[in-house]
Order: sequence, then structure tokens, then C-alpha cells
Amino acid sequence: MKVGMHREELLFTRNKLRMHHKKIGHKRFNNADEMQVVHKTAYWGTVTLGTPAQEFKVIFDTGSGNLILPAKTCDMAGCNPHRKYAPKASSTAAAVVNERGESSTEISFGTGDISGDYYQDKFCIAENLCTNVRFVAATQQSEQPFAETPFDGILGLGFQDLSMGKHFNILDDLNAGGQLPKGKFSVYLTDDSSSEITFGGYKPEQVASDIVWAKVVRESYWQVGVDDITFNNVQTGLCKGGCQVAVDTGTSMLAGPSELVEALTDKLQAKDDCSNFDKLPTIGFKIKNKVLNLAPDDYMDKSDGDCSFSVMSLDVPPPKGPLFIFGDPFLRRFVTIYDKNGPRVGFAVAKHGDLDESQARKIISDIKGTHTEVEKPEMQSGSLVALHLDAGMMTRDSGSADHSGEKATDDVADEDALVQKDLDNMKSAAFVQTPDVGLRGRRSVEEAQKLITVKLHKVAAEDLA
Repeated sequence: MKVGMHREELLFTRNKLRMHHKKIGHKRFNNADEMQVVHKTAYWGTVTLGTPAQEFKVIFDTGSGNLILPAKTCDMAGCNPHRKYAPKASSTAAAVVNERGESSTEISFGTGDISGDYYQDKFCIAENLCTNVRFVAATQQSEQPFAETPFDGILGLGFQDLSMGKHFNILDDLNAGGQLPKGKFSVYLTDDSSSEITFGGYKPEQVASDIVWAKVVRESYWQVGVDDITFNNVQTGLCKGGCQVAVDTGTSMLAGPSELVEALTDKLQAKDDCSNFDKLPTIGFKIKNKVLNLAPDDYMDKSDGDCSFSVMSLDVPPPKGPLFIFGDPFLRRFVTIYDKNGPRVGFAVAKHGDLDESQARKIISDIKGTHTEVEKPEMQSGSLVALHLDAGMMTRDSGSADHSGEKATDDVADEDALVQKDLDNMKSAAFVQTPDVGLRGRRSVEEAQKLITVKLHKVAAEDLA
């Protein structure tokens, strides 16, 4: 059988630092230890695979297109801390071959790599949101970064272009099978415990503004075009001919082409001692006559009198790049709605706390230009199904979700006990990442339409203290 070869451009991508002067933004570091970065949040949830169901923690990643989980046969540092998929324990499991005659694959990431075999099995995000999917069961995973990830695997929510073959794209299969109402899902991230991913639409109560829609310009990532970058709603001219942006729920940072990030840093002139923090502008992304604005709190890392520009350099090669990556800092500011039937992406100000209409108008601003497509928030039809999602420690020394000492067998009778063990252990969590490694890191019947909501867990940096 053939072996497929694949590269993930965004997952676990290394930030290309200019090591000759070891500088990030305007802050200089004397050694690698000083350069360690603790990121504010990471979000993941629980899905099931097989019959009977085997549970796994996954990141919901719009920047990739496959479900990847460690296999039971993987006995190495990159797999052992995690729950492993056991095909012999599932009555619905089957080894498969894609349309190119490949039965396995090798995948390289920005950091690390895996090898794995192709399987098909019953997959569920919620009790009534299930489909048969094809996926990668990893038989080998490099120690870095997989030994330290607080989740077991990756659930890709990108387009078919990013998948291993037909029926490997879970969104396409859910949509085609009538299991993705309206062909939509949305992501709402917060700094508390109320983060959610909603399948079937969005929750109006999470939205504080009209929805600004942008067409997907390339069906690979959820990639849209922006006309320019703005400072305080004034165009900078940095996007000559327009810029491309990938809205990426699997990225814990903001990122962009190195040349543009350097130009933004120079223009911003943020002081590393935070002395001009209160005078920094909003940085916006213009879509026709609308600007999506980020405040300094969104794009700057600030702690104990130290400030640095948090947009990392990432050069995605053509034809997909160059492009900006909108990760967690952007996703906490905006509810993002993903419409497979457009395809298009919707942006609305996320409603947090006492945010009022006047404040929301400053986050999504009106300027002169061609009018873009805007939609008033509306009630979504159908019932709501919610699942609680768990989380784990990044480090393995204080109650992390480490299953390395558990014997892997085909007997899944102890599954409830393992789940309870995780719940007992995972009272707090934190996500650590070095600055050179970014974590990355289609029912047509109206009465059958439902909203499926999954709560996402947030990990705070202060939990590490």
C-alpha cells in the first residue's frame, strides 16, 4: 500500500526569530530561559469515537482538515501521556484506503511529526451529532510537541483541500449527511468558563453587534480578504492590493507575514517598558466599509511593566500565503461564524460582561468604502444540545491528564473510572509555550435543524503561578 505525505503549515508552527539580536518587538532577551512565554489561554473539548464510545480531548482547529488521534499501538513519549484509539475495541472500526491507494500517512508539522494508519469509525461531537468518519490513528508521534499537549488530538474543521482524501473531512460529511444544520458553526471564546463552539448557527445572546460577512477567497483554510490594516480607523497602506487572513481556532496567537509584522512593529513604536501603552492605537482590519478593531490589550503582551507586540512572524508560502492568522486574541474579541454553504465567515463583536452598543460600535467601526454584507442577529431555530468539556495540565507534575501509566487494552469497561480520574485531577490547568513554537502551537429539513453547542475550557496563565 502507498503511504501519503502531508505537511501542516499552521499546526505547531515555529516563530522565526532574528536570533542574532534575540529581539521580540522592542524587548531584548539575554537567554532562551528569559524568552519563555506563558500564553493566556488554550481551548479544547471532548468528542467520542467508536462503538462503544471512546472519549478524547481535541482542539477544534479551523486551520487543518483531519481528525488525528494517537493509536493504541503507539508506545512512545509523544503518545503515552494521552488516551489512545483502540480499533479492536470498536465494533464499527475498519481500516481504510483513500482514493489514491494510500492506507497510511506521514505528516510533518512546524514542530514535530507523526506517522499513522487510516481508519473509519463512528464519530460523535454530541449525542445527536454523529457521522462515520475517516481519520488518522497515529502509530508514531514525536516527543515534541505531543508529549506536552494537554489534549489528545486534533479535530480539523478546515476545507477538503486540507484533508487526506474523500470522507476524511468531518465538516463535509456532517453537512452532506444533514447533520450540520444550515451548514454553519460558530466559536465564542471568553476569559471565563463560558466559551463555546456551536454547530448549527450561533447564539444571539453572545453577539453584541451586527454580523459582518466576508467571502472565503480560497477553500483551504477559512481564508478571507481584507482591504488594508488601519490605525485608529485610518488606513496605513500596508496591504498594497489587499491582504489575506486565515481565521484559525487552533492558533494561540496572532501571526502575519514577517515583512508586514516588522512594518507594523516599526510603525507602532510600542515601548518595552509600557510607558506609551495608553497611547497605542487600535489596530484594525478593513473589510469594505467595516473595520474589525483590536485594542492594545488584544495585541500586546503586558505584565509587570514589560510590554511586547504579540503578533508573531509566520511566512506561509504561496499559493496559500502570504497571510495573517487570526488566533485566540482575535477570537476572544469577535464571535466568528463559519458558513460552509457560502462559503463565508461572519464576524460580530463578542458580548462580554456589560459591553454596550456604543462600545461595540468602536470595535466594529464604519468608514468610507463599498458596503459589505451585514446581517442583524436573529434567533436560531431548533433546540440546543450542550456538552461540558474538560481540560488538562500542560505539565505532568501536578495532576495533569497523563495516561502514560495506564495499561492499554481492548477492554473499555474502565472508561468511566478514567473519566472520573481526569475530573478529579483537572481542577486547574495551564498552557505553556516557548516563543519559537506557536501552538497550532455539508439536515435540509427545517424541523430537524438543531443547534449543537459544546463548551470550551479556558486555561489561564495565572494558574501556573
